[in-house]
Amino acid sequence: MNFGILSNGNTFQQWQFESIKLLIEAGHNCTLLIVNDNLVENQRFFDRWIHYPYSKMLCRLWFRYFLKPDAKKRVNFNDFYSNIPEIKCLTRQKGYAEYFFKIDVDIIKSYNLDFMLRFGFDIIKGDILDAAKYGVWSYHHDDDRKYRGVPTGFWEILFGDPVNAAILQRLTDKLDSGIILHKAYFATINHSWEANLNNLLQCSTEWPLQVCRKIENGNTEFLSVSNSPESAIYKTPGNFKMIRFLLKVAINKLKFHYRDLFLSEKWNVGIISLPAEELVIPGNHTIPEPLWLTINNEKSVFHADPFGFVEGGSYHIICEEYDYKSPKGILTSYQVDRLTNQILKKSIALEKSYHLAYPYLFEYANVRYCIPENSEGSSVDLYRYEISEGKLVFDQTLIENLKAVDTSIFFHEGTWWLFFTDKTATNERLNIWYSENLRGPYKSHANNPVKVDIRSSRPAGNPFILDGKLLRPAQDCSIRSGRRITINQVLTLTPNDYIETEYATLNPALTSKFRDGMHTFCVTEGTIIVDGKRECFIWQAFTRKLSFKFKKLFKIKK
Repeated sequence: MNFGILSNGNTFQQWQFESIKLLIEAGHNCTLLIVNDNLVENQRFFDRWIHYPYSKMLCRLWFRYFLKPDAKKRVNFNDFYSNIPEIKCLTRQKGYAEYFFKIDVDIIKSYNLDFMLRFGFDIIKGDILDAAKYGVWSYHHDDDRKYRGVPTGFWEILFGDPVNAAILQRLTDKLDSGIILHKAYFATINHSWEANLNNLLQCSTEWPLQVCRKIENGNTEFLSVSNSPESAIYKTPGNFKMIRFLLKVAINKLKFHYRDLFLSEKWNVGIISLPAEELVIPGNHTIPEPLWLTINNEKSVFHADPFGFVEGGSYHIICEEYDYKSPKGILTSYQVDRLTNQILKKSIALEKSYHLAYPYLFEYANVRYCIPENSEGSSVDLYRYEISEGKLVFDQTLIENLKAVDTSIFFHEGTWWLFFTDKTATNERLNIWYSENLRGPYKSHANNPVKVDIRSSRPAGNPFILDGKLLRPAQDCSIRSGRRITINQVLTLTPNDYIETEYATLNPALTSKFRDGMHTFCVTEGTIIVDGKRECFIWQAFTRKLSFKFKKLFKIKK
């Protein structure tokens, strides 16, 4: 595809440059650089002093001298791409918007552009918006349904919103009502405006490339879906609001380090003797109190990520066993009496020199298989589960050199589908690989990551069919990792396209000892196997975290 860039010059912010670079490296052609040629009036010092907005001085100074995210570092475009045609354009101001002159629009049209990226100019309207086949694409790094205006990544922190969002939209003549091309949700980093802003910018660089992939694969329905947000428009905060913001960030930072240092996760495995149809109902619900297994009373040890099945009079469960003394996870197997809930047998199913977790169990051709979370080993490996011994026996590697987190596999409409998040954004970036055969070879989905959403991306159990609907459990990590379970309904699943929507949310039982979180939901034969979390002080975790912070503070190498 041919694209142009609307810019204010020949330098770009790092994240903008990366977005352009990804397009070019994928084979798309940057055929025109459209540079803003409007003169910026330089006021005399006395006039600037008289007309300076002193009521907003603190925010302006902070933004200029203290807010320095890496994503906003300047890159000289000509140092990398010097042979791209360039035209300079003047615009005329009409109200709050800029309009291009017809002669310039005609020149731009002659380049037969498929789209333009807006990395310059201000609010633009008029014929320029239709000068490329798919219009002008522009970023808005906030949730358009909540926060319009400026500054980016600020209001979520001030208002205590746990979720940030950002969009890539095709601009229309109606302000802030463009056609949404791509949208993603991130956790708000509420103890650092710089980190929050940096995350929003850096995580959005590949979106134009992903939209191009959709168009090339024939998925163009989204190009005509209108958007009419009714959120308030925010402006640069005044000095008192900025002081309130800085105090809030300071308090959040203290809370963050307190939680990080003094509170650790203690997980346990529980069983709910109900079928999925009685528990998974559209809307927001709280699960009943599970029957918690008494596996280990040692405070430094927890058990999480349970998968299992019912055979005879027993539950067979494999889960992660984590010891803060190590610290690493191993996989342990349990046979549990179905009537008494007592553990009949325990064995170490799999142990390696590095961390293991999320032992995804499934059955195929009367054989029980398992794919453990093996991101530190950089591969997706298939194991057979030997029930009598409670052991996992290596079968084969399905995908090499892939840091997949919480891999979940299932067979649907003639294809094996692998869902996982990647190590670069464990809780946010959902990826899919697929194959006609269980043993591969596997191919990457045409538009990975297919979804970026802190509330419902990371797998949390085995997908299942309910009332003819394909449902996929996922973790809601919007407040903290493993907060609760989101059940997504898969609407479209093909090698080129993926669409899902929220079907239900499941919260931990409020009266439970383990009510602080839940991040695995395994459906099996009229039973649900879950885990639950409580946050508490654990000495072994505290000493390790304290040592890490001390070394980081004084830049001591390991």
